[in-house]
Amino acid sequence: MSTKLKISKKFKTELRQFFEAHPAKRVNRNLREVFMTYIYYSLDVIPLNMSDIIWDMQSLMELIDVVEDETTDWPEQ
Repeated sequence: MSTKLKISKKFKTELRQFFEAHPAKRVNRNLREVFMTYIYYSLDVIPLNMSDIIWDMQSLMELIDVVEDETTDWPEQ
């Protein structure tokens, strides 16, 4: 049986305010750039949990893609 997670009003408000101040497309682009730079400089010493890192980053970027799609009518900063 799956557990239904509750999202508080405060969390929704904070998330909305974050993406009002930081456009999703820009956040995603910058996050991707930082991540790829991290990967590039980690080639010699790959962290043991790299598969977790990649999975989490990919999922986060996909979530931000959804935010971008859902906020297309918001003014750009």
